[in-house]
Amino acid sequence: MKLIAVVIASLGACLLLAGCQDRLTLEEAQARCTKQGGFLVVIHTQKLTMSGVGPDIPSPGNCIAPSNFDDPAGKAAAAPAETAN
Repeated sequence: MKLIAVVIASLGACLLLAGCQDRLTLEEAQARCTKQGGFLVVIHTQKLTMSGVGPDIPSPGNCIAPSNFDDPAGKAAAAPAETAN
């Protein structure tokens, strides 16, 4: 019973600490993604209310880089197979 309480408490602490992480600004995320040779997906959101549509809020999404499309299985197949003598 004590073990379950410890596990729940540690998971709660991890979730709280994960929420405290600073998010990158759009400019920071774009600069970091450009350094990797990719481009940044920008997600635009707007709030809808009874009085109308709110302002457009851009936020950083995923970085699409050439390394995202590397096929580890293809690299393994392309490597020459070693044979045991």
